Parts: sequence; C-alpha cells; structure tokens
Amino acid sequence: MKKPFTLFLILLIIMFLLSWPYYMYLHDTGKIDFSPIEEEDYRGIITFWDFPHQSSDDPTGYNFIKKKIQDFEYYHPGVIIEFEPLKNSDGYERVSDIGSDNKPDIVPITSDSPLIYDGKLEPLNKYIDRNYKDSLKEQVLDSFTYKGSIYGLPLGMYSSVMFINKDLFSEKEIEVPQDGEWTYDEFLEDMTKLTYQMGKKEKKSYYGLSMYIEGSYNLWGILMSDGANIVNDKGLVSFEGPQAESGLKKLIELSEKGVIDPVSYGDDYNKVWDSFTVLKESAVLIDESYKIQYLKYLQNKNKLFDFDVALYPEGDSDVPLTLSPKVYGYGVTKQIDKKKLEMAYKFVKFITDSQESVEKIGYIPVKKSIALNDELMKKIDKAIKYTDYPPPNWHDKNVKINKAIIDGLINKENEKRILIRMQKIIN
Repeated sequence: MKKPFTLFLILLIIMFLLSWPYYMYLHDTGKIDFSPIEEEDYRGIITFWDFPHQSSDDPTGYNFIKKKIQDFEYYHPGVIIEFEPLKNSDGYERVSDIGSDNKPDIVPITSDSPLIYDGKLEPLNKYIDRNYKDSLKEQVLDSFTYKGSIYGLPLGMYSSVMFINKDLFSEKEIEVPQDGEWTYDEFLEDMTKLTYQMGKKEKKSYYGLSMYIEGSYNLWGILMSDGANIVNDKGLVSFEGPQAESGLKKLIELSEKGVIDPVSYGDDYNKVWDSFTVLKESAVLIDESYKIQYLKYLQNKNKLFDFDVALYPEGDSDVPLTLSPKVYGYGVTKQIDKKKLEMAYKFVKFITDSQESVEKIGYIPVKKSIALNDELMKKIDKAIKYTDYPPPNWHDKNVKINKAIIDGLINKENEKRILIRMQKIIN
C-alpha cells in the first residue's frame, strides 16, 4: 500500500516543480492575479427624505431628485433608494425630530440645522479629498462643519430677496431698482406709493410689501440695513447697539405707515404667497430666492405678471446685508453598517456633484467653476455675497425672535422694548 502512495507523492512534487515557473510567468505578465478579492459594495435599501425643488418645467418639484435616484440605481445594481417627500409645512420639524427608530438614512440639512450639533449625523471627513474642497466656493463647506467634522455635502446656495411685480410698479410710474439695488429712502418712498385703497363702496387695500415672518429669515435684511450684525466684534452672539435700534426703527416705520400686508404677521405662508402671486395685493414679496423657479413656471403658463428681483434696501451700511442659512445640502444619519454608510455617501455625492442643474431648481452653484447664465440669478448671486451665516443652531431662536418682533409690531412697541425682548431670547 505504501508504494502506490509514495509514487503518487513523487509525481505530485514533480508536477508542482514543472508547473510553478509557468504560474509565475502568468502572474508576472498580469495574466493571473493573486491580489485579494475586494468586498462587494452594499446592496439593499437606502431611505431618503427631501423637500420639493420646483423648477420652471416641474411645479411638483420632485423630477430633479427622481431622475437622480433613477440614474444612481442604474449605476449601482442591487441598491434601492426609498424616497419620501417632505412637505414645506412640517418637513423641517420632522427632520429635526428624527430619533433612533425609523429614521431615514439621508436627510436635507442647512447651516442652522440642529442635526449637526445633536450628534445625529455621520462625520464625512474621510470621504472628502482636497480637490473637492478646493472646488467649492469660500466657506461653503464650513457651513456643515462643527468642531472639525464635516456633516454634509452642499447642493446649492440661496438667500432672501425681494420679488417685484413690475406691472404694479409701472402702473404707479415707479422705476424698478437698477441692478436690483436701492437705498432705504427710495424703498420707503416706493412702498408708500404702492400702498393704497380702491373702490367706492367696498374699498380694497393694496400694499407695497408682504413677507412670511414667523418661520423665516426675511426680516433680517431690514434689521441689518444700518450695519448691525448678529455677531459682535468679540465673536459673541449679540444684537444690540445703535445700528440694531435703527434697523428695528426702520421696520417699525414700515409697519406704522401700513405698507406691510397684514397677512405677513400671521402663521399662514400660503396667504402671503397668494397676496403677491394670485390676488396681486402686494407689489413686493420678500421670500427665499429659490422660489424664483416656481414664479417662472407660473409666468410661462401665463398665470403671473412680469417680475424682477431686487436686493434688500441699503441703509447707513451702504450694502444690502442680511442673514440666512444660505446653503442647502444633505447629511447621512448615524449608521451601524459601514458599507451602507459608504453607499449613502456615494448617493449624496452623486446628487450634489452635477452642479450644472442646480440653477434650474433655483439655487446658486456651490462650485467655483460653474457660471450663471440667467440675469435674475446673477442678482440672487449678488445678494448671497452680502448674506451672513446665522450662529450655530440658530433656527429655534430665530423663530422666537420673529414672534417677539411680530408681537411688538402689533402692539406698537418701540425699538428699545422690542430689542430687550430679543436680547432675552438670544442670551
């Protein structure tokens, strides 16, 4: 029995010695690869929440993101992006309140998003290289950075601007601000002329200005018009001093002259929007700049007047300063599965990388290399350059400040009293 087994071993050794040089030749020439086999990418479901991004040819606002999902799933077989649309009415609260159960994998964020500071998002530093950072405009990535960790990728930039009904301006023989810029005195004079009543028996009121105040940053362009800022020279969050008082005084003046549509003081955004677009009761609407694309959609359907874009009026500061979260993007929630985290990041990168399309949904591109073509978007880009970022985790304080200002205006309080109430909220 031993002889056959011994003979078999001898033959096996001889075959190995004869074949080994051939295998080494195959390896050296690249015809055989002994390198470790890479692990497969994640396959499965990734859940994703997002707000609508309306455009001039998509009033629903979801075609942009649905196309991104379709293309990504094509390039990554086995990955399913489960998309849930968010409503503007309660979407921010839903995102802010996500817990450990039934949370989405990818959420929209802005620079004032509490998710960044509450530890609910994954830091993405290890995926972001120097070339990507260098491709972005100054401070854009800083808006999603906290204590050295980057918690999101930016899609686009925005601010609050003034949308103008050019027909109403023309009827009152008022010139639209050249290049979108005007002084506060010019602005006040125009708003006063555009505030009037018509009708003999049942008078109908028209107003120069409307804006949704409660859940927005729309007031800050007036509050900061004389040079006040929310962060003082020492880097502390504060809104006080002569410039803050005079900015508030300008707002009070607009309210006392009756140029602000009363719907602005309420909690119904739709009434403010309809006052400008449907009823044509207000000549100027202060709103977030990305709404421009839905206005264009209405205009293309002959459902809207000719409109223009203007910046905030310039007071003593001589520049149209304002405050806004300014950057919209996406973050990835805390993940146990690292492969899923990597795939979620890839999807976020896929959405945000193709910057050529963000102008179509109302945003200013975050990358330096992308040029703007639309003249109105160029005005919005100028407004963004004069827009400051809010302090960290500022959203909830901003809402409380707005409510304090609304109460002050309705109760006809002076600027000093309103400012004291604001300071209590800030501190």
